[in-house]
This record gives sequence, structure tokens and C-alpha cells, in this order.
Amino acid sequence: MDANEFSKIINFLKEKPGGTLRFYGEWLGRPYDNYHKILECNFNEGILIIKFYDGELIKIWNPNNIVFNDNELIINESTSVEFIRYYYGKPKTDVNSIINRYSNGEFPKQSVETGKVYNKIINRSYPAVELL
Repeated sequence: MDANEFSKIINFLKEKPGGTLRFYGEWLGRPYDNYHKILECNFNEGILIIKFYDGELIKIWNPNNIVFNDNELIINESTSVEFIRYYYGKPKTDVNSIINRYSNGEFPKQSVETGKVYNKIINRSYPAVELL
């Protein structure tokens, strides 16, 4: 399915999906250790934004080949992904943010002051984003 259709389906659902996150084959934390529940989705100008209940969000540029069912969400392709979260127990501000940025090696300049940015190279052997 495409990102626009996916966004509409997620926003329509009464019970939103959740699970453990993996980006280009790299688990966020230990496998199946953290749970992230989707709050809402927006797709605009080629960027899919998935917001989670804990204030985290994923920005996915040019998402393609999306698989969504009762067990998983898989976004097989994208040109870049950012996962934005905050230090536990601290205010959710730009300075306290942690960004995992996955790209083909071209990383844009920071537009805001952030706490920590991890620039990572895309491994195209794996799907861009998985919520399992």
C-alpha cells in the first residue's frame, strides 16, 4: 500500500498498533524489549510522520512498499529515516532530544539545537522501518 492510504487507515483505527522498532535491520534497544504504540500518522510532501504516545516520532522520506497487518508494520523502502525521542525523565525539548538519522551518507545540517544526533548509513538489505 502507499503512504497516504496507510496514514488514513492508521488514523481511522480505534485501537492503534504498537510493537518494537527496527530501522534498516538495527533494533532500537534490545530486540522486543521496548513497546511503542502509534498515536497518529500524517503524510505530506513525501514525508510520512508517525507519532507515538510517549512523544517519540519517526519521519520517513519517500516511503514505499508498505506492508501492514495484524502482526507487523513494514516500510520496505525510503530515502531517509529519522527517529526522534527524548532522554527519560527530562523535559521533551530540542536540547533533550536524541535523533537516530538514517541516510545514504548525505546528512542535512541541523535546523535546531539538539541533545544528541546519531548519523547512520542505510543498509538496504533490510526494510527501512519495522514495527514488530
